Amino acid sequence: MKRALFFLLALAVCLSACTSAPESEAGGEVMDATVENAVPAEESASSAAPVAGGAIWGDNCQADSGHAWYTVNPVGDENGVRQVQLLRLDYNTGKQDCLCTIDASPQQVGEPLARDGMVYLVLDQTLYRISEEDGQMETVPLERPVFPMIADGTYGYDYTFDAGANNIQLSRLDLQTGEITLLSMPAQTQGIWAVGEPRLLVCNLATDAPLPSVEQGEQYAAAIQSADCVYSWYDPATGATEKLLEEPYYGVEQEDGSRRHRSFLGMADGRLYFSWVVSKGEGPLDYGMESCDANGQDWQALPDAPVEGEAIWSLQQQGKCRWVLGGRGTEAYWIYDLTTGQYHEMPHVTAIDYWPCQLFQNGKVLLKFDGENGQGELVCGLMDGDAYLAGSTDWTPIEDAATSPEA
Repeated sequence: MKRALFFLLALAVCLSACTSAPESEAGGEVMDATVENAVPAEESASSAAPVAGGAIWGDNCQADSGHAWYTVNPVGDENGVRQVQLLRLDYNTGKQDCLCTIDASPQQVGEPLARDGMVYLVLDQTLYRISEEDGQMETVPLERPVFPMIADGTYGYDYTFDAGANNIQLSRLDLQTGEITLLSMPAQTQGIWAVGEPRLLVCNLATDAPLPSVEQGEQYAAAIQSADCVYSWYDPATGATEKLLEEPYYGVEQEDGSRRHRSFLGMADGRLYFSWVVSKGEGPLDYGMESCDANGQDWQALPDAPVEGEAIWSLQQQGKCRWVLGGRGTEAYWIYDLTTGQYHEMPHVTAIDYWPCQLFQNGKVLLKFDGENGQGELVCGLMDGDAYLAGSTDWTPIEDAATSPEA
């Protein structure tokens, strides 16, 4: 049983964490902007009225309590899920155990949120408030299912894309009372990102007329040709927005007919980071990274990578973007550390070995490995982040200490 739980953690954590880029979770695509396109920030209540709960964390950082990282393990049989185990990885010791087991037979299972000594978890229409210290829990019934993916100190936020309305729906869950509020979003919002600020970065499409539903394939594709992407700060407390920049949906057209567009990577030390690609036809012609300040100004190019390859993956730490990983498929990878401004060549990293899944608050990195020579069983291990960047391969396997508090 312990072995099964260990591999379930590896599969749930590493596969889900390592197969999608930050922008994909929001259902949006960040396109290109040039310095000439940048729009001066507008005065807004978003800078004067911060969210009561403080910085909003996402990208799995919301499950990091400062000493442990939480995941869920649904346990069931051919008839479905019978129990949900809340797994706790103490990343200081490298030991994993089970904080508690919930007998609920849920149909839907959310992701844990860890805040101020408590872990919050939604199963179906019930919010579980669980003590980190002893696993004791209390329940709060909810009026409808809400499964937060980002959180601050007071609220969890669930966002889903409504294809019919062509807009993201953002729901706010009060982690103490269970109250659910449907927040007003800019029309045709396509992307939303938590960047460790008391506000969110959003991207919405500006068009002369409302876009048809994405389900109306050809009509939608024709209408979006002339759409612009508007990037703004969004304050969940007030609904106010502060525009940063506006740009064509398909990127800025170049003299040779190619188009240059950006993808958002994350925010660190007050700057927003983007990868950019110039493409024409099937393949990229050029690529790189650059950043701007929090007002969409002061664009700066980042140094070229030591080996060829586009930026493809980013990792957050304590709600802020820390590492960007790039490379070319099966060729050598590199990592750019946003806090130091340095590249690190990572020739030993592959998609199945030494791939970084999570960066914890104590500086350790969670890595995945092919544990059984490609036979489908993955292994997870820990390594000091600085040693990892320096090229070390001395990793420590996670120890599955117990499957339940009684074990």
